Amino acid sequence: MMAIEGFVRDAEKLGVHSFMVLRGGETVAEGYWHPYRQDVPQSLYSLSKSFTSTAVGLAVHDGLLTVDDLVHEILGGADDLKGMRVRHLLTMTTGHDTESGESMAADPDEDWVRGFLSHPVVHEPGTRFVYNSGATYALSAILQRLTGVTLLDYLRPRLFEPLGFGPAAWETCPRGITVGGWGLTLRTRDLATFGQLYLRRGRWQGEQLVPAEWVDEATRLQVPNVDPTGSRESLDWQQGYGYKFWRCRHDGYRADGAFGQFIVVLPRLDTVVAVTAATEDMQAVLDAVWAHLLGPLEPSQVVGLELPAVTGTAEPREDLPGRFHTADPPVPPRRHHRPDIDQPSRIVGFAIVRAPHGWTVRLHDEHGAHEFACAPGRWVPSTMTTCDGVANPIATTGGWRGPTTFELCVCHTGDPCTRTYTAEFDDSGVTVTPVDSVGFEFTTHPVIRAWAVRGGAVRADVVRG
Repeated sequence: MMAIEGFVRDAEKLGVHSFMVLRGGETVAEGYWHPYRQDVPQSLYSLSKSFTSTAVGLAVHDGLLTVDDLVHEILGGADDLKGMRVRHLLTMTTGHDTESGESMAADPDEDWVRGFLSHPVVHEPGTRFVYNSGATYALSAILQRLTGVTLLDYLRPRLFEPLGFGPAAWETCPRGITVGGWGLTLRTRDLATFGQLYLRRGRWQGEQLVPAEWVDEATRLQVPNVDPTGSRESLDWQQGYGYKFWRCRHDGYRADGAFGQFIVVLPRLDTVVAVTAATEDMQAVLDAVWAHLLGPLEPSQVVGLELPAVTGTAEPREDLPGRFHTADPPVPPRRHHRPDIDQPSRIVGFAIVRAPHGWTVRLHDEHGAHEFACAPGRWVPSTMTTCDGVANPIATTGGWRGPTTFELCVCHTGDPCTRTYTAEFDDSGVTVTPVDSVGFEFTTHPVIRAWAVRGGAVRADVVRG
């Protein structure tokens, strides 16, 4: 019990949102920090890659390909890519010197396969490890070409349904190919189940779902990836790489994704740990696993966990202007290959009104008009529909921190990010600063200054640092 409590204390400081620990196939502990819930699938980022690897293993077993097949013979291309093979896609040893995603996104016809094939192969494939999500997309494209179905549809009857997974979704490229290297959403319990399947070498309830030989090959050290500078930071990213699985300390291996999405498998301890989180320090999360979960574990049920809610209960200054509309709001930068919910807001309207539960924030952006309930001291579950028509699960909290400062937090409960809007009011207008808890490329968005002018005229500017 003490071990689990110690892990929870550390995890809470690190931004962990959920976890599940299995030992001997039994649940030792499971916890969710409200408003995150066990029934809501989570964005897994690059943890998705391990599921793509598993699909390749099934296709190899089905006789559709081998790991020694040449990539250009399946996907085409102007040249032979210097002998690049399927195994090089699996081990991130494609011969590329940089991530291929930029070439994929730059293709004028949104043909990501052509973009991947055009990315310069600088080194002999198989000689150098370079992390490259485009390589996993190429595997997905290969599987779709050979099977005639998307990667998700290929895995559903062979893996997801037999394992009892909940709702699953997977992003696709503009041409309808599952992106493979990221974009999968599953529940935390599904992650733990997948880890248990691998711990049992692909066997589940008497049925061999994944060939044991593939599990062994996918999770053993295929290529070294030690930092050539001798740095000892991020030690668990220097233990070697398999087929879309990372080796880690304590003779374990893992699937992992950005901001702390993990499935850690420790065969020697008959243990699986699944984690979802929002952290920039992923090594610290693994360190917490090593510090608390390697010894004896007493079964315990973790309850009463909650992310901090805004507790501001101040009253606003009575003469503050109430509503603001931005005539020409700045166009914020885009995040590459990210869904609409993870993009910065282009705010065109903002208002705060009193409500029975506390306050309601009315925010109008490129997705439309939204109303966010703000009850100081608690989270209010809701949904937010983006311009792609997707109703994303969210929870909101907010309140007045002072007579001229309002804070709104929007937690995307299917994603690691919580977006905080801080509104600073003065006699002539409001300054709105949106900041994400985690994010690719940036976390601070353009700061909006909306000027409330008597008579309804409004001017807006971006505040530049």
